[in-house]
Amino acid sequence: MEYGTDQMSAGFRARNMLAGYVQRGGRPHAVAPTIALRPAEKQYGWFPVTVDRRERRIAVITNQRLIVGEEFPLWQFTAVQPLPGEWSVALDVRGRDVPLVLSGPWVPWLSVVLCAELYGTSWPPARRQPVAAGV
Repeated sequence: MEYGTDQMSAGFRARNMLAGYVQRGGRPHAVAPTIALRPAEKQYGWFPVTVDRRERRIAVITNQRLIVGEEFPLWQFTAVQPLPGEWSVALDVRGRDVPLVLSGPWVPWLSVVLCAELYGTSWPPARRQPVAAGV
């Protein structure tokens, strides 16, 4: 089952609006929770995703964790790597040999939420490029 054009457009617009808001110093807004929350936890959203390019799940993102069937505390993420043009993000996870890859129309928005929570920015910090020998 593919995602509809309306969902792709809505997710892209939401990503752009949230990115601009975070760049101006804003933070994601909480929504009515769909799960039991922990003390001081806020839910930011829930939406369908494809996990590791094979399994469709409902993702739930809070200020403390990401739930995609399996639950990941946000501190476990060591890198957020948006995959432009693929509506995807690769998340490096402590204790996992390969990145967790999520895709779907709302994943670009999710990337901004994760970056806002982890880095206080709308985009991940730039990765340092290796210096060429002799330069």
